[in-house]
Amino acid sequence: MNEEQRLSRVERRKRELEHESTEDNIHDEQIEEGRTGEVTSPTSRDEDVSSDHPFLNQSNSEQRSKSTDRQKQTDRHKQSVRAPKPKWTLPLGKKRRRKREDGHSEPRAKESKNRESRREAAPPREKPVKEKRKRRGWKGKFLLLLLLFFIVVGYLASNPFTFLVMGSDARVGESVSGSRTDSLQLIEFVPRSRTVQNVSIPRDTYTAIPCEPDREGDKITHAFAYGGASCTVGAVEGLTEASVDGQVVITFETFMELIDTVGGVNVTATHSFSEKGFNQTYEYTEGVSYSMDGDMALAYARHRKSDTDGARSSRQTEVMTAVADKLASPSGWTKIPATYRFMKNEMGLEMNPLQMASVGLTMLLKPDVNKMQVEGQDAYINNVYYYQPTETSVQAIRDALDLTMWGTVR
Repeated sequence: MNEEQRLSRVERRKRELEHESTEDNIHDEQIEEGRTGEVTSPTSRDEDVSSDHPFLNQSNSEQRSKSTDRQKQTDRHKQSVRAPKPKWTLPLGKKRRRKREDGHSEPRAKESKNRESRREAAPPREKPVKEKRKRRGWKGKFLLLLLLFFIVVGYLASNPFTFLVMGSDARVGESVSGSRTDSLQLIEFVPRSRTVQNVSIPRDTYTAIPCEPDREGDKITHAFAYGGASCTVGAVEGLTEASVDGQVVITFETFMELIDTVGGVNVTATHSFSEKGFNQTYEYTEGVSYSMDGDMALAYARHRKSDTDGARSSRQTEVMTAVADKLASPSGWTKIPATYRFMKNEMGLEMNPLQMASVGLTMLLKPDVNKMQVEGQDAYINNVYYYQPTETSVQAIRDALDLTMWGTVR
């Protein structure tokens, strides 16, 4: 084989290779033209001309191969930009990749939809449980605070409470100012021992009067006429050595209105007598229970013709105890606010809610009432009648009122 034949064979082989690469490029360009709609005729013309040329330079062929490689790289780059690979794909073949994408995309989409539908259909469990727990926790805290509140109130309300009832002799339509106390009742409530100490002080009791410093003593009924309720409280505290915590002033008119406000009271007569009221004359028989309105209760409490001043004070205590029992009963609970407002506005009541709770708690426990009276003897000083209390009686009352919160003597 000579030199020319060998060269021609090499040239033919080169031409075949170049022809194959040209066909590949043309095929790729046709695919690209089908996507973009662009025509690449100049390139194909040049390649056709080069393919028809009888002799090709080796450098030209190398440049063409490089250009084709660059063209392929750009095409691959465009394809990669247009169709980004999923993050989870592996370097697999095109066919296997397509199968994997086609085979798993739909089931995964269905699974995601099913999960979303299940989440929507399923009731939210965690939030209601948390809300219930929060509500239960809030209710528990509220009940605990409420329990502590009642414990504190019960403790404070269980302390002894001393109350002075002043009955003015002012008639209906008369002013309380300048009147005298027709009766005095000092009441000590001791809830923890279920005890009520009731001390009756006769109106003519001779004792020192704070608002009469120039006199050694006077009738205790005059204290209200000279200095009002404050002077009377001072006189009672000096006589009994007890600290008065609350007070109220009752007249004939307010007494009747108080009984009518609570809806009447039930009182069992401890003495037989007749007494004229504002509406009619009433007959009372010892041992008989009466349902009394304001007028009938006032006639019962103010009678003193057929017995002593001490017996009248006892009847007044019976009526006031009946009022307390009525308010302490379930049927009288609804009348407590109206009764309290009336006594506050019309009777000068001085009693805070804790003291009222102390009274109510004591009456609910059905206490033992210890009735006492200042004992004494008749005396005339400067030809004026007085009721002179004995030291023994006064000291016994002082000891009885000097109690601890448990009802024991100090």
